Amino acid sequence: MERYKNPRAIALGYFDGVHLGHRALMRKAVERARQLGGTSAVFTFDVHPDSVVLGRQVPLITANAYRREEIKKLGGVDEVIFGHFDERMQHMDWRDFIHHMLIEQFGAAWIVSGRNNRFGYKGLGNAEGLAAECEKAGIGYDCIEDVKVDGIVVSSTYIRQLISQGDMEGAARFLGHPYTVSGVVEHGRRVGTSVLGVPTVNLRLPGEMALPPYGVYAARVQVEGRSYIAATNIGIRPTFVDSGAPTIEPHLLDYAGDLYGKLIHVELYKFLRPEMRFESVEALKEAIGQNVRETRAYFAGQK
Repeated sequence: MERYKNPRAIALGYFDGVHLGHRALMRKAVERARQLGGTSAVFTFDVHPDSVVLGRQVPLITANAYRREEIKKLGGVDEVIFGHFDERMQHMDWRDFIHHMLIEQFGAAWIVSGRNNRFGYKGLGNAEGLAAECEKAGIGYDCIEDVKVDGIVVSSTYIRQLISQGDMEGAARFLGHPYTVSGVVEHGRRVGTSVLGVPTVNLRLPGEMALPPYGVYAARVQVEGRSYIAATNIGIRPTFVDSGAPTIEPHLLDYAGDLYGKLIHVELYKFLRPEMRFESVEALKEAIGQNVRETRAYFAGQK
């Protein structure tokens, strides 16, 4: 360990969504860094490896623009290292990844990985091989066993399935936090304020994210250190024949002010109803009123 002035304890993984399993890895990295008197870190990739290997986009639980922020906030690590995953990285021998990249380039004095982590060319690197190579290099290694909820292994793949089904409460149990969409508030068509009398804020849904079903959700909006409950619509607003890209539009129930240009985090807690086309503005207003009541009732029950 003496070879490094600032040794790193590095947790390996893609860390999409920062679920309970990811947190277990990072807790151990933080613990080992403290013991080393060094820095706790995550090593991840800028794109999902499957998107390069399989040639298809993998829906993400966290938007690319906010991955670093979320990993540091929820994992408590000092830094996040993003490696560029391209064909060269895809074909890198797993031993070279350990010795030349993690140890030589980034000063790994301790590595933490999950039991089922695979890395290197054709995924030939695994926990057993990593343990052996770390021992050869004279650095520490921890293998973290699977974290389970109700007997089911916590994984980003399973959480994406829950999100696609609209099971936001289930997703939150495996994530350890609500599924969250972050972004800067944009100017919308002001339909909510001018036509419905219900002011909403407008966010674009990042194209890389795992989309929950279109519909209305009970949500919380975090903005500037404060939290507000919100009846939140995700979709394309079919009542107003808006066939544009899907948006997320929270109606903050106890907030008065201008949020344009501000960064907000929309936490989705419960699916209330699917998006639908209403025959009149009055029918839509009535439905929104019901959604507001359901949202208040949901969060009143959470206290």
